[in-house]
Amino acid sequence: MKMKLSNTIIKTITAATLCGAVLTGCKKNFFDLPDQNGIDSRIWNDAGAVGQFLDRGYDLMMPSWPAPGTIHYTSDELNNANTTFLYGQLTDNSVTDVATSNSITASRYFDIRRCNVGIDGINGGTLDDATKTKLKGQFFFLRAQTYFNLVRLYGGVPLVMHAQAIESDDLNVPRAKTSVCIDSIVRDLDSAAAYLPTTWPAADRGRVTQAAALCLKGKVLMYWASPQFNPTNIGSRWENAYKACRAAYDTCVAQGFALYPTYANIFVDESVTNKESIIIRVYDATSVSPGRGTNTEYITRPRSETTAQAGGGSNQPTLNLVKAYTMKDGVPISKSADYDATLFWLNRDPRFAASIAYNGCTWPLSGNTSRKQWSYTGVLEEASGLTATGFYCRKICNPTINAAQTQYNSNSGGGSGMDWIEMRLAEVIMNVAECANETSRLSEAKDMVRLIRIRAGISAGSQDYGLSLAPDQTTMRDLIMNERMVEFAMEGKRYHDLRRTRRLHLLTGTTRNGIKWDAKDPYVSGRPKTPVAGKIYLDSIYASGIRPRDTANLNNLSVYTKMFTPSEISLDATQAISIPELYYFYPLNTFFRQSSYLIEQTIGWPGGSFDPLQ
Repeated sequence: MKMKLSNTIIKTITAATLCGAVLTGCKKNFFDLPDQNGIDSRIWNDAGAVGQFLDRGYDLMMPSWPAPGTIHYTSDELNNANTTFLYGQLTDNSVTDVATSNSITASRYFDIRRCNVGIDGINGGTLDDATKTKLKGQFFFLRAQTYFNLVRLYGGVPLVMHAQAIESDDLNVPRAKTSVCIDSIVRDLDSAAAYLPTTWPAADRGRVTQAAALCLKGKVLMYWASPQFNPTNIGSRWENAYKACRAAYDTCVAQGFALYPTYANIFVDESVTNKESIIIRVYDATSVSPGRGTNTEYITRPRSETTAQAGGGSNQPTLNLVKAYTMKDGVPISKSADYDATLFWLNRDPRFAASIAYNGCTWPLSGNTSRKQWSYTGVLEEASGLTATGFYCRKICNPTINAAQTQYNSNSGGGSGMDWIEMRLAEVIMNVAECANETSRLSEAKDMVRLIRIRAGISAGSQDYGLSLAPDQTTMRDLIMNERMVEFAMEGKRYHDLRRTRRLHLLTGTTRNGIKWDAKDPYVSGRPKTPVAGKIYLDSIYASGIRPRDTANLNNLSVYTKMFTPSEISLDATQAISIPELYYFYPLNTFFRQSSYLIEQTIGWPGGSFDPLQ
């Protein structure tokens, strides 16, 4: 039975949870906090008190929706890129994920400190063993995830595994070898898997489980085996990654996880019937918890479907991504006689229609099942901000909520309450496929990808869902990379996949492209008060309420080419992409390095001596 907390303990918990706001004046570096005695030791004897401390950790550490325009969301799949990164102009202070200030929200070592305090405190408390293990398991997972997110960017980082005391501990902590960090992360995840339950009650949706720990362990080891960290291709790393990923997948299947049957609704369906979600961050658009909404849908939808047409236009898919989708039988467009470069949307992988909106497609939004999306030059509905690529991301938009519901306000709620899925079963399956391929298990790799393609709605055709076109390890490796680009389109995975596989610099010299649709005479955009004789105005509304464009069968080539002139455009017209190989490991920013004279800079960057491959 839980005991009722005294006011003193409640105040102590609140202070501990919010301590980052008052640390600037007394903090010596990133690895210490004020006197540990500031947290009343009695909280570790009360599950509710520890739960509050832990829940704040989830809020701080669980990944959230990717932010358009950031470095870690930049690749060839989207227009809204970080051009400083894309054009090779990063400095040693450009990547600040490790810390930007002595703040609880700006330094990841505050997150690590929280986990260390939690684990040490629980060990010294009087809670029963079953409660202790559940709580510690979550802290182990969050600490491992935090370290992993740093290591995949920087390589080895300072490794602090216990809450340090200012009076007695050496606070000058050097960077640990990357191999040592990986081993520590794996140990934490093994502990998490041993301690965490297989399921949680519905009210605890979003808490990590045993399966989540095993899946993240497999992912960590796959990164360690990948070319970013393993350029000499040490085979034992791939074998270890394969075993971990396979064990994670088998555990998921045994525990009831499954691919969601309808790809288009993976993010939309947050009910218990969605068995694909493994690691999630929970959002809530209600006014009861106004700080838990997200503006993702508001910035993603076309402007015509946002409040006062003031949002929208972000997350713009490129033509590069559009071309990555295979035909419906799994055959790449470059090898298919059925591909029409003009009517490019016909007979494609069904994930294309579920993910990308193009000029003239049917895209139900705000409950309007017959609504069409238009992106030709001058279209009135989007006049305040037409997408630069000609495409919109429809994958993460809920078709049932209206324009007024999309905008988020931290004070009053609203916005999309759509949960962010950090890891789903499809990623685990693709991880198994990649590791199987790299360990000469080609048949098993194909079995895994086949599961993904069958769920997607791809037909077997004459090429085994397109898989027979990959007869060896090299061609299968390329197929897997393309499959990941498509399956996880606009989910923030592409950038990390390109870095992990050392393919990022191969974008150098290329451009991101889009399509511009212009009305073809006598068709023109607009709705003038005084029409010009002989012109057909696409936006004009007939007495029946129908516009000329709405009845056109754009799947008919002659009709389409009579109305529109499509042209391919470059989104990098002034300069091509230029990404140096140096970007596979980022420098630690000046603010963080100043916390200890022992912290070395990453090799290759100014003054760098730390080798992230060790």
